[in-house]
Amino acid sequence: MELPSQVRRLLAQAGARPALSGGLALFVLLTLAYSSSIDIRASRGASITGDEPFYLITTQSLLQDGNLDLRNQYDSHSYASFFDHADGLWQQSIPLSDGQVLSPHNPGLSLLLIPGFSLGGLVGAQFQLVLIAALTWALAFLLALRFTGGQPVLVWLATAAVALTATAFIYSSEIYPEIPAGLALVGALVVATKRERLTIGPVITVVLLLSALPWLGTKYAPLAALVALYVLWRAYPWGRVALLVGAGASAAAYAAFHLALFESLTPYNVNLVYAGETTVNTIGQHVEFKDRIYRLWGLLIDRRFGVARWAPVLFAVIPGLVLLLRGDARLRLVLGLITVQVLIATFIVITMMGWWFPGRTLVTVFPLLPIPIALLAMRCQWTGHTFLGVLGLYSLGITAALAEAGRSREVVIAVDPFDMGANLFQVIAWLFPNYTSWTTETWILTALWLALGGMGMTAWMKLDKYRSQGDRN
Repeated sequence: MELPSQVRRLLAQAGARPALSGGLALFVLLTLAYSSSIDIRASRGASITGDEPFYLITTQSLLQDGNLDLRNQYDSHSYASFFDHADGLWQQSIPLSDGQVLSPHNPGLSLLLIPGFSLGGLVGAQFQLVLIAALTWALAFLLALRFTGGQPVLVWLATAAVALTATAFIYSSEIYPEIPAGLALVGALVVATKRERLTIGPVITVVLLLSALPWLGTKYAPLAALVALYVLWRAYPWGRVALLVGAGASAAAYAAFHLALFESLTPYNVNLVYAGETTVNTIGQHVEFKDRIYRLWGLLIDRRFGVARWAPVLFAVIPGLVLLLRGDARLRLVLGLITVQVLIATFIVITMMGWWFPGRTLVTVFPLLPIPIALLAMRCQWTGHTFLGVLGLYSLGITAALAEAGRSREVVIAVDPFDMGANLFQVIAWLFPNYTSWTTETWILTALWLALGGMGMTAWMKLDKYRSQGDRN
C-alpha cells in the first residue's frame, strides 16, 4: 500500500535532517515516558523527600515573599501544599545571626522551578523538570552524533538506551539539580564544539551556561572549570579575554552573593550538620580516600546502588572509555568530565547510598554516556550489536518493572526500590556484591568482578587492536 504524500514528504525531510528529526523524536518519546515517573512516591509518608522539599520551600518563599527566608513558610505551614507528610517538614538549617532561616542548598534550582511551581505546584515543578530532562537528552543525541560521526540510527539507539535506564527515568522528575546541571553542561559542550576555533559570541554563551553550574550546586564547579579550560585553549585571543573576564565576573558575583546571604562561600554553612564550620573544614569533612576506594567499582556493581546493576547496558561504557582516550580533543574532554564526576562521587560525596535513588551522584554526566557506547557500537559487528541490544532491552525491562512497582506502591523510590519483587531484577541479585558490609561473600564477589572485568577488557583491547590492524591492511 502506498503511503500518503504528506507522510512520504515528512519521512523524506526526516531523512534529510536526521539530527533535528532524531532529537525531536527523542524529546517527544522521553517526555511521554518520563511523565509516568511523576506519581511514583519517594517514601511511604510523602511523595517527595530528602532535599526535594527544601528546594521547593525556597521556590515558594521567592513567590510569596520575594526572598529566601523560610520563616514565614514554616510559621504558616504553607509547605503543606507540596509536602504531604503527616509530621510536617523538618528543618535542615540553623538560623543565621539575623534570624533568617535559609535552605542549605544553592538557590539555582529553586529559581529555575518558579514557572512550573507557580503554574502547578509540585506536579508543575516535576513536569517542568521532565521537559528539561527530555531537552537534555535531545541535545545529548546531537552531541553524540557530532562527536562520534556515527550512523544516526545507531547513535539514537545508544542515547535512548541510556535515557531510559532506571536512574535517568527516576531523576527526570526528582526535585534535584542533577538534570538541570546536565542540561547546562551539554549545552555548553554543544556551543563549545560547534567550530574548531571560538569567537567572542559563542564564548560568552558558554560562560553563561557554565556559570549556571555552581548556582545549581557548588559540587559542579570542577565540571565547569574543565570545560572552561577547553574553551580557553580553543578560543581566538579576544575569545580568551572574554572567557577570563566573564568567568571572573561570574565567580565574583557568586562569591559576593553567598558571602552576603549565607555568610560563607557555600550554603553548607547553615546546614545543621556543618553549622559553624569554615568552607575549608566542610570540604575537608567530605574528602576521604582509603575507606571509599571501593566506590570506583561499587558505583557500578553494588547490589542495591550500582547503576549497572539497574541497567547492565551501562557496562558498555567501560570499554568505550578507552575509545574516548584514543579519540580527539573533544572525546578526551568527555572522558575528563566523566572521570572528574566519578572521582567526586567516589572520594568527596559522603555516601553513595544516601536518601536517594541509585546513581544520583553520577546523573549530571549521564547525558555524556551515549558517546562511549556509540563509539563501541560502531566498532562492533553484528554479534556485538546483538549483545548490546540484549543488554539495552534487559535494562529497559528493569526500568519498566520499577515504574510498575513504584506506581503500585510495592516500593518507594528513596527507601526500598531494590526490594521490588520482579524476577527480571531479583534473579541475578546474587551476582552482585553488597557493600553495606564486607562479608566473605562481598570479598569473593568483588575479586571475581575485578578479575573478570580485567580479563574482559584485556581481551577486548587485543581483539580491537587486531581488527584495527586488519582494517589498515
